[in-house]
Amino acid sequence: MGERGVIFDLQRFAVHDGPGIRSLIFFKGCPLTCQWCSNPESHRFEPDLFFDAAKCIRCRLCVAACPHAALREEAGEIRYDRALCGACGRCADACCAGARVLKGMAVTAEWAVNEVLKDEEFYARSGGGVTLGGGEPLAQPGFAAAILQRAKQCGLHTTVETCGHVPWAALAQSLPWTDLFLFDLKHVDPAKHQQYTGGDVRLILSNLKRLAGAGPLIVVRIPIIPTFNDTVAEMAAIAAAVTAVGLTEVHLLPYHALGESKYRLLGKECPFVKSSSPDESGVEAFKDVVVQAGASVAIGG
Repeated sequence: MGERGVIFDLQRFAVHDGPGIRSLIFFKGCPLTCQWCSNPESHRFEPDLFFDAAKCIRCRLCVAACPHAALREEAGEIRYDRALCGACGRCADACCAGARVLKGMAVTAEWAVNEVLKDEEFYARSGGGVTLGGGEPLAQPGFAAAILQRAKQCGLHTTVETCGHVPWAALAQSLPWTDLFLFDLKHVDPAKHQQYTGGDVRLILSNLKRLAGAGPLIVVRIPIIPTFNDTVAEMAAIAAAVTAVGLTEVHLLPYHALGESKYRLLGKECPFVKSSSPDESGVEAFKDVVVQAGASVAIGG
């Protein structure tokens, strides 16, 4: 339990990331850089600083707190130079308006489990537990396995959300302590997957096959992303890859733009901006395609 790792949030009373009421631990760092990612603060393993200019009351406490000269006052305005920022969090600690928030903190597995156990009564009543998400939790394999092992020893249901783009050893390390894997599969074409996510889908498919053969409960989650995988042919190919390894439970996740504002808070441009999500008829059409491949389908979750 002395294992340490980096997280950027711990969300209580989550209901869409496994059965029942859950605590969702968001791990920092991900091997993929999906253009539509709703958690851009999860990409790096290092801390990141959110800055919301609309909340700034210009108290100047951040300027006094910054040890890197990344903040300075010019002509009555506070200038922020991210190139000089060390993401140490001192400005966030000093900010009384919530305009500056540090995303990323190093914690022990013991601390994480103790926080999760504070809501143990809700898990018992609802059949819930703890879910590791992110980011990619298995990119910190020892830390993830330590949390899962202790959670199981405490009688909690355990779930891991994974993109599958990790060495098999990372999956195997957490396998004995995981009740449910929520496994993302975004595309099966290597070129298109590489273009939009920066990762090799062949590794993901290999891991999915090995994981299916190992016997845990697996739900495959397919995001429906405009211009990326939103054709019947593409959805059929993804569904065929799922059923080919003997898996039959799929969740379709329609694209949403809820994470776009986070890029602004990080001082970045969102690389993927679409004005609309798939309409209801389109989602139903994709559902029919997956059902025809031999899988059961839920929308969302």
